[in-house]
Amino acid sequence: MAQAPNFRRLPTPKRRAFRGGPELRETHVRLEVVTPILGGSHQTRAIDDVDVIRAPSVRGNLRFWWRALYAAQYTNADALHQHESALWGRAATDDGGRSAVEIRISVERVEGTDDSDIRLYPGQGQQATPGAYALWPARAETRTNTLTAPRRQPGTQFQLTLKVAGTEKDEAEVRNALRAWILFGGYGGRTRRGLGSLKVIGDVNGWLPTAATREALTRLFGTDVFTAPTRTPGDVPWFGGAALHVGTKGPDPRMAWTTALDWLKDFRQGFGGPAGGGRAREPGPNGNAQRPSISNWPEGDKVRRLSAPQRGLRWAHTPRHNATPAWPRAGFGLPIIGQFQQQSREERPNWRRGDREPRNLRWNELPQDHANYGAEPSSFELRWRAGNVEYDRLASPLIVKALPLADGSFVPCALWLNRAYPANGEVVLRNVNNSQAPFDRLIANGDAARFAALANKTSLRQAFLDWLHAKYQTTVVAP
Repeated sequence: MAQAPNFRRLPTPKRRAFRGGPELRETHVRLEVVTPILGGSHQTRAIDDVDVIRAPSVRGNLRFWWRALYAAQYTNADALHQHESALWGRAATDDGGRSAVEIRISVERVEGTDDSDIRLYPGQGQQATPGAYALWPARAETRTNTLTAPRRQPGTQFQLTLKVAGTEKDEAEVRNALRAWILFGGYGGRTRRGLGSLKVIGDVNGWLPTAATREALTRLFGTDVFTAPTRTPGDVPWFGGAALHVGTKGPDPRMAWTTALDWLKDFRQGFGGPAGGGRAREPGPNGNAQRPSISNWPEGDKVRRLSAPQRGLRWAHTPRHNATPAWPRAGFGLPIIGQFQQQSREERPNWRRGDREPRNLRWNELPQDHANYGAEPSSFELRWRAGNVEYDRLASPLIVKALPLADGSFVPCALWLNRAYPANGEVVLRNVNNSQAPFDRLIANGDAARFAALANKTSLRQAFLDWLHAKYQTTVVAP
């Protein structure tokens, strides 16, 4: 009779999702959210009080960062789709569709919510809301009876467990996607503007870089993720060929976040600096620094040129740019929805009561099911189109946020992912004929750069990063 084997000599059991399937490889990390969370629920403008950190949201973030890291390796969309769907899941067919990555979340601490309104400017003895430039979509809207969207305050903690049913290569790619999410992503909405940013609790080894340098990031990821691919990028944003600038590190994640956010705000709307092209906007009349005045970017003047003053009245600001369309800020993401002030704040010689900015604008004849229906007729919307089809969404390639380091400090960072503009795409004003312009037309023919940062630049990326490095002495990590 054969003798039963000694239990102690049996091989270590391997965990598998199903009999005969690949071995499950497990990863654990404890995380804390260090900036406010906006959204993240299954409902728009809502946070979830039950499923505080949702596994589907985390999966979507990890999938995005996996694609940013590895999409450049695939020579065509079909090859990318085949591997991505095998790893992260797809719609079920007879051949399956289940993801090889199982995500489990254990929430350990939940912070409270903030439903106070967002103050964009200081006034009446009150400070502006910290991070208001990122939080402005949460503002209450009187015209549409929309209440202020709640935000979850920083401090929520959770343990994230990933189980990968695949090869060691699959596990390594998933772990790198997780690293990229922790460093450059976040949870909820507006993560590209630094909301929902994360840090690692406890053992940071293998998750955070020791310094905000290219060398430290290369050691962390096991490869130089910023190496430029030989192929031209498409619609999928890549790490390869991306640009990364960082500022001075400090212990406060909110300070690092608002510093990075202020870089972008200053470039787009800042009114500090010398006159004659040294600032994006002019200060307010009579030295009112709380509410800046005319923009030195061309978009406002282009809108004026494409419309007509109401009842023959003058514009509050005489256009300084010509009529050739140019929409350079579209490179920061679309749509852009703007609104003119309807009355000048300053007294001028020969000023006539009622002189206003554009009102009867054709692009405000919106259908009742449109999100902006009922808005004041002084608003406008920038979109993009390819052929005869218009699209209202194009995500920003720029991420500004607090980047966590292994010693517990944070650095403000600006990451510009490597991504092409949509093929045959052009920027247009909604419902306005002859308003199209190519992406990255910073200055129209015949115009002069009123904002000097745009002069002699071939792209918005170059203009922003050169300006950022010159003005704030940021450290260039990549390229």
